[in-house]
Amino acid sequence: ARKLYDQYDRYRENSIHDLRFKHADIVPLVARVQGRAGMEVRQVGQSVEGRSINLVRFGQGKTRVLLWSQMHGDEPTATMAMMDLFNFLSASGDGFDDLRQRIRSELSLYFIPMLNPDGAEAFVRYNAIGVDLNRDAVRLQCPESKVLKKVRDELQPQWGFNLHDQRRVYSAGDHPHTATFSFLAPAYDPGQSVNEVRKRAMQLVVALDQVVQKYLPGQVGKWDDTFEPRAFGDNIQKWGTSTVLIECGGLQGDPEKQEIRKLHFVLYLVAFDAIIRESFRQKTIVDYFAIPQ
Repeated sequence: ARKLYDQYDRYRENSIHDLRFKHADIVPLVARVQGRAGMEVRQVGQSVEGRSINLVRFGQGKTRVLLWSQMHGDEPTATMAMMDLFNFLSASGDGFDDLRQRIRSELSLYFIPMLNPDGAEAFVRYNAIGVDLNRDAVRLQCPESKVLKKVRDELQPQWGFNLHDQRRVYSAGDHPHTATFSFLAPAYDPGQSVNEVRKRAMQLVVALDQVVQKYLPGQVGKWDDTFEPRAFGDNIQKWGTSTVLIECGGLQGDPEKQEIRKLHFVLYLVAFDAIIRESFRQKTIVDYFAIPQ
């Protein structure tokens, strides 16, 4: 992780440098990866206002991983880090070819960058008809929600990553610092039961927490795990995909979240590596519950 962190600038997508980029800014970046290093891009739907929603694939492995970002239009950090990750995945000769080859052969990564492009256009949470897509997993009244449900059902991924930003006011438990990252393995029922699907997500959260602690001690929190029957994360967990919520919070002196973006880039690769090696299985859910809320 340290080596990735130190070499990050090689992969940073410099055309995106603040939080308020729009769909038109990422369309060429997504189109550009088609065919690079075997990456594939296809349009899987469009937003209320007709903006394209794309699915990017990397790898031919048996373990399928689905990652979606910017379901809320004003939560862009994971999308920025995704653009950096695409640059990393299509690079070579930098000392990471072994990692890329392992990812390519063991995983099939599927990315939906910017699920809510209309919200991103106005830099608001909701979509163009004022719906919170993360409360539309059951009713599926919006085209963007239907896209996510359809892709999830078609792929039946073993792993899902629900990628958000949180307001900077949240702290990690009683710690004086802002929570720079918060994680959650969402509940799939009101009793917050732990089955094998959710347990794997909890173990992976512990692995991610331990990496962030090296860079930002005491600045990781756990999101509230009250069951939300309308939310995508909770339902995707219920449908059998081990789902991890990553919330990017605040960091002093980083108003545009560029340092957080860098760490998020590292977290993607740490997560993929842990899934490939199954190293998350050594983690305990006791450690998951010990992460401060």
